[in-house]
Amino acid sequence: MTINDFITRLVAEIEIILKDVSFVDYQGKQASIKGYPYELPFHPVSVGWDPEREEPDWELAVFPYFLVQIDEIEYEEESAVAKVWILLAARDENMEMTGWKNVTVAVERLVNRFRSNPVLHDYYYCERKMKVAYPEASSWPQFFTGIEMQWNLPDVKAEL
Repeated sequence: MTINDFITRLVAEIEIILKDVSFVDYQGKQASIKGYPYELPFHPVSVGWDPEREEPDWELAVFPYFLVQIDEIEYEEESAVAKVWILLAARDENMEMTGWKNVTVAVERLVNRFRSNPVLHDYYYCERKMKVAYPEASSWPQFFTGIEMQWNLPDVKAEL
C-alpha cells in the first residue's frame, strides 16, 4: 500500500459519505461536494464547467469542496501513523447561514462514520480520537472547517 493509495481511497469514501448533503455551487444550485487529494487543482477545466458558457470566477467555481492532506507520518518500529486533515469548504449566500449547517452535517457524518467503523478498505484504520477545528472569525459567505484524524497505515516489513 502507498500513501497515494490511502489518500485516493479516503477521498472516494468521503465523497460517498457526503453525496447527499445539501451543498450549493457558485450559482446557488444544488451540488455535490468534490474531494481533492492534497490541494485544489490548478486549472479550472478540471472542475468540469462548460467552456462555451461564461467562465465563473475560479475561486468561486470550486465550491463546495474538501481536501485530504497528510500533515505528517510517524514511522515507528512496527507501525506507521499518519496525521490527516480533512478540510471542508462550502459557499452559500443564504442569510440564514445554511452553509454552516451543511458543513456541520458533513463533519458529523464523517466523525460518526469513522468513529463507528474506523476501517477503510481493510488496510487502513483510524483512531477514534479526532479533533474538529473551526475558524476564529466569520468568513461568510464561505464556510470552512477541518477534522484532524490519526490513521494507521500498513506496516512495511523489514528485509532481513
